Amino acid sequence: MAKDKQGNDLANVGVPVTGAICIVPYAEGNVITRTMISKKNATPKLPEVYARGTSCLGLIAGDGAPQDSTEKGDPIEFWQGGYTLNGETAIYTAFTIAEDTDLSRELCFGEKPDADGVIAVDTYTPDTKWMAYEEITYKNGNVDRRAGVIKVTANEPGQAERGSVLGRAVTVEWVRDDLYEGKAYIEAHCTPADVTVAASSAAAGKNS
Repeated sequence: MAKDKQGNDLANVGVPVTGAICIVPYAEGNVITRTMISKKNATPKLPEVYARGTSCLGLIAGDGAPQDSTEKGDPIEFWQGGYTLNGETAIYTAFTIAEDTDLSRELCFGEKPDADGVIAVDTYTPDTKWMAYEEITYKNGNVDRRAGVIKVTANEPGQAERGSVLGRAVTVEWVRDDLYEGKAYIEAHCTPADVTVAASSAAAGKNS
């Protein structure tokens, strides 16, 4: 659809249909660059370590879909009236992990299960940092791609109700890191039109 006379376009409305959250060990070699998640790519060009079969946290509970939030620090005020600097903003994403896997346990407890499947639990909020990739696909074909460094700040086990999903409500902070330009994360908003334009430009370049 195109914009109507009021300047509105229903095709631009974001209605999420699916997504994924992938985590891999914190390492410089696992950094995702701007080019890798560029809107010009029909699919992101991520390092092999981000293969869905090994890095994805799996199913997310329907009532615990990813939700962002922020917490802003106190502003800095100056002696001269009318001048302030905003405090640093912490950015969080909360979601409920539905699958119980070795990877989700390592994220939630800070220890990978041993050969016997056993972990020694000492905390629900380990200090471990992870490289993360989050993707949300919308009904209109648009995709949001996000990459950065995360750390668990909250981890609440669900109630063991008969016939219900026993998930873990996890909140992670997007940690500012020099490997990501000192920012909380990088993000790309991709549309089918972006990919079409990029493909047409590439084809024109080959034929010139």
